[in-house]
Amino acid sequence: MSEILKNGGYMMACAFASLISAIIVGYLVSNVSARFSFSVRKKLFSKVEELSTAEIKQFSTSSLITRTTNDITQIQMFIAMGMQMLIKAPINAIWAITKILNKSWQWSAVTGAGVVILLITIGTLMGIVIPRFKRVQKLIDKLNGVARENLTGIRVVRAFNAESYQEEKFDEVNNELTNTQLFNQKAMSILSPIMYLIMYFLTLGIYYIGAHLIMNVGMADKIGLFGDMVVFSSYGMQVIMSFIMLAMIFMILPRAKVSADRINEVLDTECSIKDGKLTGDTAKEIGTVEFKNVSFKYPDAEEYLLKDISFKADKGDTVAFIGSTGSGKSTLINLIPRFYDATDGEVLVDGINVKDYKLEKLYNKLGYIPQKSVMFDGSVNFNVSYGESKNGDKSEKLIKKAVEVAQAKDFVEEMDEGYNSHIASRRN
Repeated sequence: MSEILKNGGYMMACAFASLISAIIVGYLVSNVSARFSFSVRKKLFSKVEELSTAEIKQFSTSSLITRTTNDITQIQMFIAMGMQMLIKAPINAIWAITKILNKSWQWSAVTGAGVVILLITIGTLMGIVIPRFKRVQKLIDKLNGVARENLTGIRVVRAFNAESYQEEKFDEVNNELTNTQLFNQKAMSILSPIMYLIMYFLTLGIYYIGAHLIMNVGMADKIGLFGDMVVFSSYGMQVIMSFIMLAMIFMILPRAKVSADRINEVLDTECSIKDGKLTGDTAKEIGTVEFKNVSFKYPDAEEYLLKDISFKADKGDTVAFIGSTGSGKSTLINLIPRFYDATDGEVLVDGINVKDYKLEKLYNKLGYIPQKSVMFDGSVNFNVSYGESKNGDKSEKLIKKAVEVAQAKDFVEEMDEGYNSHIASRRN
């Protein structure tokens, strides 16, 4: 009884130590995965901020949102589970194998066969589902795009009684995503019964071979061989369980890999707008904008949208561009702040090519009003002074002057909190 109590106490101590270790490891892994996601999300957001209009259109807004949210979440889940199992499983497997070495080559062969079958199953399933996981992420992009389009234009949808059309459009993408996900889940669900079959047949095989081995030895060796069989069966299960833990990782690895590739695709994208080196003020000219034989075509276009444009606007001049829709008026203006770079020719601000300026210096020289108004989530004060400083702070006198010039003074002052009233963009 003393030996039972002694060894039982060791077992209880090991179980308690394992519990404490699991809690510590769980905390550390959660912390690491969360910090990793924070770092990648911040880096990805900063990268998108650096991209030119051409690169952003290449990915689409809905896709960039998915990559910043859903894709990073997939990787975080993989890290949270994988860091534990990818370390624990090999240690368990190696430890169990060392315990059963030289017990019996027949039992080792059966265990090895079970591991090989499991690995073949995992490899086959990964080959089937990885291409479809890539499709899943693209369909999520598409689904986000349809939902975003519908929410942005909800008033137009209602005005034209187009709710049924939008619902059909959403259902088409949603059904395609659901069917693809169902196929993936059904394919991966095959893994669980195969794992259990391997475990049960391994146990059966070990005892079947053990029965024959025990039957063919002398009475003195039967007890020892029986003990080896029981030990081998227990540790053989440990080997299989280790590979099952790895299999659980392989179930989430394909989607995490696809997500990682999509994130790297953005991070590895070279920005076509290169920052210049000029930071100081120029003494050549003040307040001038000049186009010298400027031609432009979009990166994916064969024909030029603008061809051999030349003009100069001096300080105090008012210049208007007149043309039909799609003739390139907005594109021409977008060449000045370098939303796109001219394909041929030069765009000069204060007599200096815009490509020579540091972008921050160039933007400080320009006042730009886009065709579509954009309001950020915040107060009237914040939106009016946006961009004037890092915090959007500006003197109250200048803010009121700007609102008055914009003919919005009466409207703003009639709001409940005046210039501190909260506003946001397109909240329907």
